[in-house]
Amino acid sequence: MKRYYIVFLLFTTSCLVELTSSFSASSAAKPSPSLSLAKDTIQLHPDTANDVLYNLLSAKDDSTIILQGLVTKRRAIGKSLVFLDIIPMNIPDKSYDKGKKSKKNTRYDEIETITPVQAILKRDCWSKLIDENTNTTSSTYNIYHKIIQPGVHVQLLGEAGSSRNAQEAILFLNSGSITLVNDNPQHVRNILRYAAADNTKGDETLDIDEVVNALPWITKEELESLIGRDDSTTKSFYDIGVDILNRAPRNYLYNPSKLMGSTNSQKVKLLPPSPPEYIEVPSSTNAVDESQDVTTISNVLRQLNQMSDDDQYTQFTITGWVQNRRRYQGAISILELVDEFSSLAASSNDEGDNDIEGFKLKDLWKDRIYAVLHPDALDSNNNTDTTTSCIELSERYGNILCSGARVLLQGCMSSSSTTKGAPTFWVTSCTLLRSSWRLNTVRYVLDLLHEGKLDVEEASSALELQYSQGENISMGTTSATERQWLAAELTQSLQGDNSRIGKITDEMKNSLKTFAYARESYPTEQISNKPEIAVSTGPLRTNIEGSRWERAKKPQLQLMIEQIANVLRSHPEYGQRVLKVIDIGGGRGLLSNFLAEIFGDSMVTVKVIDISKSATNNGRMRARRQGIKNIKFEARDATTLPFDDVDVVVALHACGVLSDVALGHATCQGAGFVICPCCFKSNPHLRVSIPAEESSITELVTSEEWLGVDPSDYKHLKHLAELQGDIDIASKAMHTICGLRALAVSRRSAANLDISILKFPVGFSTRNLCLVGKFNKDNR
Repeated sequence: MKRYYIVFLLFTTSCLVELTSSFSASSAAKPSPSLSLAKDTIQLHPDTANDVLYNLLSAKDDSTIILQGLVTKRRAIGKSLVFLDIIPMNIPDKSYDKGKKSKKNTRYDEIETITPVQAILKRDCWSKLIDENTNTTSSTYNIYHKIIQPGVHVQLLGEAGSSRNAQEAILFLNSGSITLVNDNPQHVRNILRYAAADNTKGDETLDIDEVVNALPWITKEELESLIGRDDSTTKSFYDIGVDILNRAPRNYLYNPSKLMGSTNSQKVKLLPPSPPEYIEVPSSTNAVDESQDVTTISNVLRQLNQMSDDDQYTQFTITGWVQNRRRYQGAISILELVDEFSSLAASSNDEGDNDIEGFKLKDLWKDRIYAVLHPDALDSNNNTDTTTSCIELSERYGNILCSGARVLLQGCMSSSSTTKGAPTFWVTSCTLLRSSWRLNTVRYVLDLLHEGKLDVEEASSALELQYSQGENISMGTTSATERQWLAAELTQSLQGDNSRIGKITDEMKNSLKTFAYARESYPTEQISNKPEIAVSTGPLRTNIEGSRWERAKKPQLQLMIEQIANVLRSHPEYGQRVLKVIDIGGGRGLLSNFLAEIFGDSMVTVKVIDISKSATNNGRMRARRQGIKNIKFEARDATTLPFDDVDVVVALHACGVLSDVALGHATCQGAGFVICPCCFKSNPHLRVSIPAEESSITELVTSEEWLGVDPSDYKHLKHLAELQGDIDIASKAMHTICGLRALAVSRRSAANLDISILKFPVGFSTRNLCLVGKFNKDNR
């Protein structure tokens, strides 16, 4: 197909479009086989991409736009909306030197100088395909929602659309393709899984030619063989992904973590350059009179409407909520301030037609101002910490004042000073009134308080702490682990209706009512913060104090071991013979190696089942190094396991239906269990083993059949369990699902079990419950 590109020449009064006959080899990648390009498409280029988008929007031009580039940022809001930052650029040259490994990869530095294009992947905008055989429509949205990740090169089609910011345009996507994968095996696994899917069974599939195009170092024949199209391999897609990435040229693919930044210093380095209008602070910005009355955003806007354009900058003291925040290089942050905050509005970028509890999103955006947090504008006289520079102060509050924070600002503004359709407010001093509920932000505020970099009264009030508790933290006596645990508790107390991301429908509310009996049958019990089996050395490794291992993973393993020990000791034949334990989805065997070593080969044997061969190989080698002989690892699908008198089934963080699979096996075997579920929407394709009514052969059923629930009601319940920003509702839904699972076991298990639902301490895990089935004393 003949290809075209358009070069834009932007003039002061008009935009001239010149069409040339073909893309040059140096400026455009080969279109993916699965992506059909319109004849007259408009190509976006690095230097002019955002200007071109805005000009098309202003001219109400609905031309098809093609953007090829590198995805650098991704923010998913539920299952129907994804925000993307895309750097317009070509894929790396395929002649890249495979043997060369540069000591310093400058590609990441180069992309920092290019302003990204903001794009929206939205279910309602994504094109639907017509199946000529069935005359039905289908959409590939679900596929691209998962595989368009940071580090991936893409070729996308869409149209210019407006955001709520008057002078900003966004690319609304309607179709696209992957042109080069990133170097994450999980990402490649998902792509391979879609490529190997069978569309004749109604599965969502990805065009094999597109996948080959995104893996330029292997052929189509090799790929088809690897993913099992010729039934020549039984490897998991994850292991195949690892093998494929090992064959890629060195430094050829982008690393997602390097693009997103894993630490705050890395994230600061990756910030985009500041827009020109924010670089210089107006000379008329002066220190603000602290005796001014505090006013709201709407009051400020009313006063500005009564001012003439000739008025000088006017001083204000404003209180408001941070609806959105954008950070730039040079310690500059732009805060979108509103009187009423909603996480749903902060997460949406449509034209404001969605309802939030009876009113429109656009009503939340009508009255707002843009506050510029700039080190040159901050009043050093208001800085109580004389050792802190204004740059450090600006960076500090730029971190704290994220979406969902409430703030008191002093500064200057005039009616003639506008940014993106809203007045611009230059901040001279700021005070945090209420922290955002987000865990990382709460932890950062606590760390600042611990280091003496934030006023005790300000931090205590913002986190809703008692002053004495805040004062104790400021004395530097708390550990990093203790502050992380406290942050996990505070983030829950700071959540409410306005922090909820996503809407709760009447059907969802009804699902909680429908299954209320499950919660009543099995109320939750809190696990003690101090496990009886607390191993600080020996089987469990140690790590840096405050690390994720020390503050979360290690305590979770200790608590799980305590519960497993209770179940083992309740077994009628405990101590009389070696009991058999199976770990479903045990991966590298962190839990099982610990369990096997603690109890020894005279008490238990443990088998770890996981679909990932690389994970089980890793666990097997770890067990050998530690000299643990009473453990085995097997890489296979856990759905149809051949069991042999299993006594206890365990699973830590068993995603979605995998928890049901583990419970089903325990039911069939009359075994005890300790199951910690997570990710309630995951693995819907898995089937659960249940005892057959009239034979010894087990049956495989869906999770809904296993639980005895209506699929539509259960779908709403799972949605609530994954709800973000409203832990009360999410916890209620998680409790309900675990209650339904406990009831399913009690109906079908031949064993006399005492079933309970336990809660992890919030500091160790904010969203996990634990299903425990101990043998009743009557069995002994």
